[in-house]
Formats: sequence, structure tokens, C-alpha cells
Amino acid sequence: MLYPVNLIVSIALALLLLLGGFGLESEADYVARKLATDLPEPLSVTYGDSHGGFHEDGLLHIELTFDLEDRAAVEEAVSSHPSGYWNPFPMDELMEEVVYGNCADEVDWPIPENGWWYLLDRQEDGEGGMLTRHSYNYTFAAYDCDTGILYYQELDEGEREG
Repeated sequence: MLYPVNLIVSIALALLLLLGGFGLESEADYVARKLATDLPEPLSVTYGDSHGGFHEDGLLHIELTFDLEDRAAVEEAVSSHPSGYWNPFPMDELMEEVVYGNCADEVDWPIPENGWWYLLDRQEDGEGGMLTRHSYNYTFAAYDCDTGILYYQELDEGEREG
């Protein structure tokens, strides 16, 4: 039995659209997945990514702003997270200089007075401490309880000076 060409084309397009939609992930969903945290839908999202250079070095940075009703839920999610990666501010001055200093050229993020920070060292070779290596590969996040903004970054930086 021969089917009309229009019907076959329509079915094929519908399947492509259906299957293609499953691979899409919003920036907010990406951050939630990477931080293994349930997050409400943000009010706004700011996104930038400078990866793509030599060895895919660069900075992925995402800001998720939550409305007043969702701020408490986000604070509860990060402050009670079982991973142990979230810590209350203030952070150690040297670590603060490293994580905020490394992104200063691309983003100017405030350091929260009231909030939580997350740090995951993603260095594959694992040689030496994070501060003594010649490269950085880490995920950093900070939640500012006063503004309701979750800042997220993935820094991949090859050979660096010093």
C-alpha cells in the first residue's frame, strides 16, 4: 500500500521534532544537574561560555535569579545538601582570591555576605593540591541569600603562570 508523500513527510518531521526536543536542556536544568540539587524555575538566567580555545580552556558562567517565593527553597536545598560540598560564607581568603580572581576578567560577581558556596575540583590527574597545580579545572557555585542569585561557573584553564 502506498502512502501519500505528504503524510510520510509529516510523520518524519513530527518524529524529528519530538526526538530533538528530548535532547534540550535549559541552563537552569544544567546547573541543577551538575550541582545534584533540585532547584525551582528561575525568574531570569544570564549565560556566557568562553570554552572552545586550546584544550577547550575557558569559563562557563551562569547566573540564576530566583523570585522572593523561591529563595528560601534554594537556600534550603544548598544548605542541607548531603554532598558536603556546600559551605556557608565567608570562605577562606586565599580560596576567595582564586575562585573570584580567575573569573574577574569575564564576570564581576559580588562576594555574598550571607550565603553558601560550593567547590568541586575536577582536575583529572589529581596531582597536588588545587592551589599548587599549573592548571585549574573546577566547578564553583555561590548562592547569595540576600539577592536570590545562584552564581555557577566551570573553569578549565591550562598551563598558568606562577
